[in-house]
Amino acid sequence: MNNRFTILLLAVMITTSCKQSEKLDVKIIGTWTMEKVYEYDNDVTDNHNPENNRWIEFKTDGSFVSDGAPFGRNTGSWTADNNNSILYIDSEIDDDDSEWKVTFDHDQTIWTGIGHPRKENTKLIHKRKK
Repeated sequence: MNNRFTILLLAVMITTSCKQSEKLDVKIIGTWTMEKVYEYDNDVTDNHNPENNRWIEFKTDGSFVSDGAPFGRNTGSWTADNNNSILYIDSEIDDDDSEWKVTFDHDQTIWTGIGHPRKENTKLIHKRKK
C-alpha cells in the first residue's frame, strides 16, 4: 500500500471508532420524541402517548424537561453511567425517578427499565427530533 492510502484508511478507522465509542452522556444530548411504549412485549403506546406529542430534552448542564399528554410537563436532572449505558433520571415530581439501560440505533434510542420486573419489562423507543 502507498502511504497516502494507508493514512486515509487509518483516518477512516479512527473516525469510525470514535463515533461508535461516543458515550451515553454525549449521545443523549438533544430532544427526543416518544415513538413507542412496550410493557411485557405489548404495545401500550396509545395509553402512554395518546396524542403522539410526548418528548424529552436532555441539556448539557445535566437538566431535562419533558412534556406531552397524558402526564404533562416534568423537569429535573439526569446523569449517565457511560460504562454500562445507564441513564438516571431524577425528576422533580415525587416518585417519578427512574433508571434506564439505553441503546442507540442511528437516530433512535431504546430504553429498558431497571429496578423491578415491571420496569424491566418496559421499553421506550424515542427518535431524535430534527
